[in-house]
Amino acid sequence: MFSLAAVALLFLAFKDLNFDELVAGFKSANYLWVALASIAAIAAHIVRAQRWRLLMEPLGYKPSLANTVGALMIGYMANLVFPRIGEVTRCGSLRKTDKIPFDSLIGTVIVERAFDMIVMLMLTLLVFVIRIEFFGNFIWNNALVPIGQKLYHLILNSPLIIIAALAALVALVVLIRKNVFGHKFHSKVSSFFWGLVDGVKSVFTMKRRGAFFAYTLLLWLCYWVMTWILVFSIEATSNLGPIDGLFLLVVGSFGMAAPVQGGFGAYHIITAMALGIYGIAREDGIIYAIISHESQTLLFILLGIAFMVYFFFKLRSRKDNSMTTSQTTEN
Repeated sequence: MFSLAAVALLFLAFKDLNFDELVAGFKSANYLWVALASIAAIAAHIVRAQRWRLLMEPLGYKPSLANTVGALMIGYMANLVFPRIGEVTRCGSLRKTDKIPFDSLIGTVIVERAFDMIVMLMLTLLVFVIRIEFFGNFIWNNALVPIGQKLYHLILNSPLIIIAALAALVALVVLIRKNVFGHKFHSKVSSFFWGLVDGVKSVFTMKRRGAFFAYTLLLWLCYWVMTWILVFSIEATSNLGPIDGLFLLVVGSFGMAAPVQGGFGAYHIITAMALGIYGIAREDGIIYAIISHESQTLLFILLGIAFMVYFFFKLRSRKDNSMTTSQTTEN
């Protein structure tokens, strides 16, 4: 179910649009390019899964690529229900299929997300510098400044809330260390904390660190190709070049980072605004945004459901084999 924020953003994205033009735009779109972009997206997911597996190696775990990709797809599908819940869901999926401690997996997810954030900031700076008078002004005025203003107003207007939250966190740590909530609770929290630390440390202890960085670059290259390929799906954007595709990737990443399910509404608004600086009509910008966003959303849903079915039968088969082995041993 969509949150109120997602509904509000979708309303703003589609407000005052000519729906006849939207329908005509979808009918005239070339979906061969959408199919090619989906292939690039699948390649990106496989690369991300392989990179995640590298982070698990120092922890002593080597899940199969199929299980890791499946966990990612289920996580992406979960993000459509609640923002960022997918990071937890994919760890839970891999814990069930490969019996890897949940807390260690969360640590590895924090590491890979941190690296993705660094890459995204580097790409933002690159696009900003390449054509500062064209891309730079848009990124500065529509992405960086609004984020900075929100952080400034949060710190300025809510200092007591921040102080209270920090004080509550410190108090909670003290109470846990003194076993106020019981030894069992203390053990669980301690286990989770150190598992998280081990997951974060994995990037420093991995043997194939060069491969990790190579997969990170390849991952974002796949995202870039996927984004640029999609511009050829409609006539209005078909003249955009690879640098323009990089710009749309950066802008779209800000939209997907919004705290709403799957970036719904936020992605559509900021992408249409970005295409507007090329003189592309808002209707055409929204058509591109819908084709880009909803094709990926559909891919998440189809692959997520497929892997859920795959895991269901795989786990049931494992359980049946375990029961058969147990009965044989007893006899």
